[in-house]
Amino acid sequence: MRGRYNCYEEKLKANEDFRHSINIKSFNNRADFVRANLATIAKHIRQYDPDIIAIQEVQESPSSILINNEISTATYLAQQLDMTFIFSPTLFDHGVHMQYGTAILLNHHRFHLIAVEIISLPLGLEPRNSPCLTIQPRNVNVTFRACSIHFDHHPTDNTIRLQQANTFIHWLTNGQYHPTILLGDFNANKTSTTLTNLYRYFFDDNSSDNSRPTWSECGEILKDKIDYILLDRQSHWKIKYFLHGLNMKKLYSSIKITMLSDHVPLFTETILNVLVK
Repeated sequence: MRGRYNCYEEKLKANEDFRHSINIKSFNNRADFVRANLATIAKHIRQYDPDIIAIQEVQESPSSILINNEISTATYLAQQLDMTFIFSPTLFDHGVHMQYGTAILLNHHRFHLIAVEIISLPLGLEPRNSPCLTIQPRNVNVTFRACSIHFDHHPTDNTIRLQQANTFIHWLTNGQYHPTILLGDFNANKTSTTLTNLYRYFFDDNSSDNSRPTWSECGEILKDKIDYILLDRQSHWKIKYFLHGLNMKKLYSSIKITMLSDHVPLFTETILNVLVK
């Protein structure tokens, strides 16, 4: 979600609908393109008025000084959507002088942010950690947690991803319990040992729509499902509605959702039933 390194960049720059999306006539630098890309993504997201958004591969400035017209992408997206965000850096990208990591956005009009916990994950090809929010609906005395996930991206070795998944299982089962949602890029398909272990403690939507692939190499057809929204089995979660990104309402007939990012977004509306004592 850095809004850059997009193989459709030249096609999007030439697209009238894309330029119209933020009322820009020309792109003078990469920052103009990033703003347009993120603003267009935000318009798609805004249709569904979400409470929580998990994003990965985020870049944020470590200070108020921006170098080479870079964009703090979580900041910009949160501003577009009028949401609060927590960013968890994992490394420093010296090429653009920006921190790189994972973020989670929260609808502060509907929820109080109670606590933030950063879950440190076993080291893989890159450092990884996960921001987890403990939140409470306004005027309702119920708390739950939501975590933004980005597991190791090794193409063939599942060892680190499995260790990272088991870190979450240990955290869920050994600390103070709250109903918990894991959202994001797991870099593993449903038949992997990573997901097999997680499914012992979490579940997701069982519709065929949720089995559709969510990722591809740039410019290729979607070929693998590696993104998930998982709900813990210990609580009484109910999935009311699930949407795969390819079924999103198209805002512009000439812009496919797969042109804006190499991952397809997933949306779900859930109900948490709690016992009131």
